[in-house]
Amino acid sequence: MGLPMSSNIAIQAENISKLYQLYARPQDRLKQSILPKLQLLFRRPPGQYYREFWALRDISFEIEKGETVGIVGRNGSGKSTLLQIIAGTLTPTLGSVKVNGRLTALLELGSGFNPEFTGRENVYLAGSIMGFSRQEMDNWFDDIAAFADIGSFIDQQVKFYSSGMYVRLAFATNIMVQPDIMIVDEALAVGDMKFQVKCMSALRRRQDAGATILFVSHDINAIRSLCTRAIYLDSGQMLQFGPAVEVANAYFKAMREEIDAELVQSQRGLSARAKPVEPTSELPDFKDAQFPSLEQMRQFQHSVSMFRIGTGGARILYADLLDDQGHLLEMVEFNQPVWVRIIFETYEEKELTVNFYIKDDKNIPITGSNLVLSNHPLLQVKPGERFLVKYHLAALPLQHGVYSLNVSLMEPTASSINAPVVFVDYIENAVVFNVAPRNVDKIWAKVFLFPSVEISRLD
Repeated sequence: MGLPMSSNIAIQAENISKLYQLYARPQDRLKQSILPKLQLLFRRPPGQYYREFWALRDISFEIEKGETVGIVGRNGSGKSTLLQIIAGTLTPTLGSVKVNGRLTALLELGSGFNPEFTGRENVYLAGSIMGFSRQEMDNWFDDIAAFADIGSFIDQQVKFYSSGMYVRLAFATNIMVQPDIMIVDEALAVGDMKFQVKCMSALRRRQDAGATILFVSHDINAIRSLCTRAIYLDSGQMLQFGPAVEVANAYFKAMREEIDAELVQSQRGLSARAKPVEPTSELPDFKDAQFPSLEQMRQFQHSVSMFRIGTGGARILYADLLDDQGHLLEMVEFNQPVWVRIIFETYEEKELTVNFYIKDDKNIPITGSNLVLSNHPLLQVKPGERFLVKYHLAALPLQHGVYSLNVSLMEPTASSINAPVVFVDYIENAVVFNVAPRNVDKIWAKVFLFPSVEISRLD
């Protein structure tokens, strides 16, 4: 029967599971359709000629009306399968889904439109499938065509469309009919940058109108900025469902650790590495008023223990924000000069860069730097060395709010600027701080750059 659905719930999923039968050979499918029945007829245990693959296993959640929920996970984790079940284009093997409201779904590229129909005909076809009258689609059609912006191709058969044109028309059709619930798969990734910005703006307008949005994206920053909550799927199971920033960080951490492991393994295959020196358990006590105390360093290590990843070989001992007089900062005044201080020690011979990024409350990078960007050569380090790195920001003209400092040690894998890097030590939210409101006119952007202005009266 399932639980009754509350009026403020848009989507309710209960114990969703999806099983696929995988056959090694075409003849095994024929065997499965005939032999088990014969075996039962002769009172023999029925054989199984397929391998079970559970695309989803026991997925349950509720999404409230007006929420924007992202779904993250590696390819093959079950994201698209889950969206198809919610959209009603796929039936679950077990469990049930309840949807409260008018729903539109932009799923994988190629679904929903008839390739033999023109774009115009497909718009009206999609509208009729969603339950709209011809008159309603007439009222929306000009807005759909304008948003899609494919010109005269609107009257050409869809089979002649590029993938970008297809997605333009499909997204425009789905969002301009003002759905209560909108489902978007990774299909938007094929659009050009200008169209993606246009789509994000349209999604935000639907958010402001109170629509519920469920979408898949590999863009972690999009998940953090757009979503209130997120679902993390892995191998068909729901690993996490909670605040979008927390889920996005967990996914990023898992993927980064895998990437680092692969890069380190490939490096080891190319050249022998020095035997690593294990870090000491003792923290250094610098016994200098200009440096953090032993207790401050212990508190820092404890506070960041859950937010760090890395392959090892070097370790950040401490990081903080200072003013020009060397005082610790927890509240930064608008446009105040600041110093980013990072102390680390090394246990292996490496080439390192030291990075910092300041992120907003959605974990979106606002500003930051590394040694190369700051016109400093990479560090050639040896076991047992300690370093103090200080970046100076002449001003921090940020909007009032909460921000975090992220610090990292990275090892390039090649001399090329665009080559991948290994995260030797990476600390998310090493320092959390506030920026005070500007004491004059309020700024409405995240960063204010004090532009000059010139005005001329034209006759």
